[in-house]
Amino acid sequence: MRVETKQETGQKQTTARRRWRLLAVLAVVNLAAVGLVAAPSQAQTLTCTTTLTSQTINASIVVPAGSACQLIDVVVDGRADVQAGADLYLESSRIRGPLSAFSSSFVQADDSRVDGMTTLDEAFGLYATSSRFDRMVDAEDSSFVYSLDSTHWGGVRSQNGETVVEKGVVIGSVWTLGDRLTDVYDSAVFGPVTINGSSYGAVVCHLGAALAVTVRNSSGVVQIGATGAIAGCGFNLLGSLGVHDNQGADIQITGNVIAGSLACTGNNPAPYGSSNLVGGSKSGQCASLAPAPSGLAATIEDETPQTAPRTSHILTLIDQRLAG
Repeated sequence: MRVETKQETGQKQTTARRRWRLLAVLAVVNLAAVGLVAAPSQAQTLTCTTTLTSQTINASIVVPAGSACQLIDVVVDGRADVQAGADLYLESSRIRGPLSAFSSSFVQADDSRVDGMTTLDEAFGLYATSSRFDRMVDAEDSSFVYSLDSTHWGGVRSQNGETVVEKGVVIGSVWTLGDRLTDVYDSAVFGPVTINGSSYGAVVCHLGAALAVTVRNSSGVVQIGATGAIAGCGFNLLGSLGVHDNQGADIQITGNVIAGSLACTGNNPAPYGSSNLVGGSKSGQCASLAPAPSGLAATIEDETPQTAPRTSHILTLIDQRLAG
C-alpha cells in the first residue's frame, strides 16, 4: 500500500479548500439572483412623497421632481436628494449624509441637523431656523440662503443669489460672489467675510468677526455699523475691514471697533462715517472719514436692527411657496 507524501496531502487539502470557496461564491450568486441576498452594490434608497414621523431610516432618501416630503423627528442614515421642483421640510430631524437640492427645489430646516455638505444647484432656496450644518452650505445660481439662529460649522458660500445670516454662528467663512444682497447681522463669524459684486449691496450689523471683512465691486447700500439706510444697526467688532472698488454705492462706516486695519480704495462715491475705533492703520479713502451727510447722522441708541425691508421679500417668496 502506497503512503501519500506530505506534498501530495497538502495539494489535496488546497484543492478541497478551493472547491469550498467556489461553492460558497456560487451559493451567494444564486441567492442574490432569486432576491434572498442583496448585491453589495445595491444602495438602499427611499422615495419620500409624504410625511414621515418618529423613525430612523436606514437608507438615503429621494424627493422626486415636483413632490413634497416632510420629516418630523426623523433620522436619515444616508443622504437626501431633492429633485427639480420638489420640497423637503425638516422638523426636529437629522440627515447624516449630504443634502443636495436641484433646480427650483426648496429646503426648509427647523430645529434640524445636516451632517454632510449642503449643496444648492439652481434651487429655489434654503430657509433654516435653529438648525445646525456640520459642513459647508454651498449655493450656486439659487434664489436665496436665509439662515436664522443657526450654526454653520463649514461656512456659507453663495454665487448669484441672496444670502442672509441672522443671529447665527459661522465656524468658517461667509463668501459670496455676484449675490443680489449679502446681509450678515447679529452673528459671530470665526473666519473671513468676503462680499464681492452684490448689486443691492451689503449690511454688516452687530457682527463679531475674528478675521477680515471685505466688501468690493458692489453697489446699492453698503452699511458697516451704525444707523444709515438700515435703522438701529449698531456697531461691529471686526478683525480688519476693507472696502474696495464699489461703484454707485452708498457706503457708510460708523461706530465700529476694528482691531486691525481699515482700508478703502477705488470707491465712487467715497465712503463716509465716524466714531470708528481702529487699532491698526487707516488708509486710502478711510484714512480720514467724513461724518455722514446731513439727515443721516449716526446713532447707536437703538441697537435693534431694522433690516426687514431688505429681507421681507425672501419671506414673502417662502410664504407663496408654502401656500402652493
